[in-house]
Amino acid sequence: MDTLEQAEMAQRRQHDRGKATVGTLQSLIPNILVVDDEPSIRGQLSRLYEQSEYRVETAGSAEDALKHLAQGGVDFVITDIKLPGMSGDELIATMQERYPDVPVIAITGYLDIDAAVKVLKCGAIDFVVKPFDLMAIRDATATALERTRVYMEIRHLRRALKNGGEFGNMLSKTPEMHRLFETIRMVASTDLAVLIEGEFGTGKDLLANAVHFHSARREGPFLTINCAGLPDSLLEQELFGHENGGGSATGQPGKIELAHGGTLFLDEVEGLSIALQGKLLNVMEERKLQRAGSLTGTPVDVRMITATSVPLRRLVAEGKMRSDFYYRITVIPIRLLPLRQRSVDIPLLVQDFLQRHAVAAQKRITTVSKPVMRLLLDYSWPGNIPELQNVLERAIVLTTGRVIEKVDLPKADWEMNPTNLGSTTLARWLDEKEKQYLAQKLEDCGGNINVTARSCGIGLRSLHRKMQKYGLDKKRYKHRSAEWTDSIPPSAEAAI
Repeated sequence: MDTLEQAEMAQRRQHDRGKATVGTLQSLIPNILVVDDEPSIRGQLSRLYEQSEYRVETAGSAEDALKHLAQGGVDFVITDIKLPGMSGDELIATMQERYPDVPVIAITGYLDIDAAVKVLKCGAIDFVVKPFDLMAIRDATATALERTRVYMEIRHLRRALKNGGEFGNMLSKTPEMHRLFETIRMVASTDLAVLIEGEFGTGKDLLANAVHFHSARREGPFLTINCAGLPDSLLEQELFGHENGGGSATGQPGKIELAHGGTLFLDEVEGLSIALQGKLLNVMEERKLQRAGSLTGTPVDVRMITATSVPLRRLVAEGKMRSDFYYRITVIPIRLLPLRQRSVDIPLLVQDFLQRHAVAAQKRITTVSKPVMRLLLDYSWPGNIPELQNVLERAIVLTTGRVIEKVDLPKADWEMNPTNLGSTTLARWLDEKEKQYLAQKLEDCGGNINVTARSCGIGLRSLHRKMQKYGLDKKRYKHRSAEWTDSIPPSAEAAI
C-alpha cells in the first residue's frame, strides 16, 4: 500500500468525526455565565438553566466574569447590577466594547426606570427585577440566544476545530470542509507533496499556510510565489536566484533557497514552462539547486506545496506539463469547494467578517438584515470569498445603522432590464455566468490572453471568440500587468 492510499484510508476514518462535528453544531448547547455575589441567586439561576439543558458557569464578581469571557466560551451572560468592585453596569459596558456578540440580561433589586434605561444604554438586551419570574428569564434567554445563534455557531466551530485560527479562519459547517481540515492535520506531519485545486478566491493560499503551520516546519519560513504572468527568465531568477557577473562570489538567492527549512508555495503552478518544470523536479528529487550563472549546487531542504485553478491532467495530455513533474506534485491532491457549493457557510462568514472588520466595529455594525442575507445566499459568487468580502466592505462604508440593509451585487444584463424577465432562458443565464467567469479570469491574469486561456482550460481562439461575443476588452484588465512585471503579486484567494 503506497503513502497516498494510507492517507486516503486515514481520511476516510475521519469521515464520521466530521459528521459528528456538524451534528454537534446543529444541536448547540449554549454556555451560560451567571454573575451574582449572592450564592443563593447563583444556585437558583444555575438550576433553572441546567433544567433547560444549558451548560452553566458562575462568577461572584465582574472581574471574575471577565476572566470567563476572555476564554471565548461564553454564549450568554446574566448579571446583577450591584456587585463588589466593578459594578454590573461597568461589566455590561465592557462587554459591549469587547464582546458585543454575547447577549447580556441585567438583574436589578427593584423597579427603577432610570436604572433600567441605563443598563439598556450600556448594552443589555433586557433586564429583570428581583424577585424575578424564572420562566420569564428562561424565555428571555432563549430569545436572546436564538437572535445571536450565528455568533454562537462561530464560537463552537472554533472550539470544535481546536482553534479555527489555525486554519486561517476557514470556517465551515460542511462535512466536506471538516474532512479537509482533518486531511491537513494528517498530511502536515509528513513532507509529502500537496496539490491544492480550486477556483480563484477559494482560499488556496490559506490552506497552504495551514499545512505549513501544522507541520514540523512551522518555525521555518513560509514563502509564496505566483507562477503566472511572469516571463520565464524573471520567474527563474525569482525561484533559483542568480550569481553576480564579473566572477563575484556573491549573488542573489531565490525563493527556493530563502525557504530553506520551511515551505515554498507555488501558486498557479500551471504558469511554469516545461523547462522550469524540469529544473524544479530536479530540485525536489536531488534536494539541491543551482543559481543562474553558477556552476555549483546548493543543498536545500524545502517542502513545496503547489496550487492550481485548472485541470493539470489536461495540460499533461496537451504536452504543456511534464508527466513526471505532474505526478511528483500531486501525491496528495486537495480540492477546495467554491463558495456557491457551500452557501450554508455564508451566514457564518458574514458575521465573522463583521466581527473582525475595524470599521464595522467602530460603527457597531453587528449583522445584515434578512432580505440582505437572502440576496447573499441566492447569489452565485463567481469571485468566491474575496467577492463576498468586497461586497460587505462597500456595505459597511455606506451603512448608517447597526444593521446592513442594502448590498450592491453585480446584476446580469437581463436583471437590469425588467422587461426581459419573462423571456429569460437557461441559455441566457448560462451566457451571463460565463461572461462573469471570463471577466474575473481576465482580471486575475492582468489581461494576459495566453495565461487566461490556460487558466480557463480553453484554446486561444475560443477565448478570443468568447471575448468578442461578450464585449470583453483585454485593455480593461492590463492595469495589473505592469504590477506583475515589477513584483510577485499576492494570491488572489482569501477566506473568513
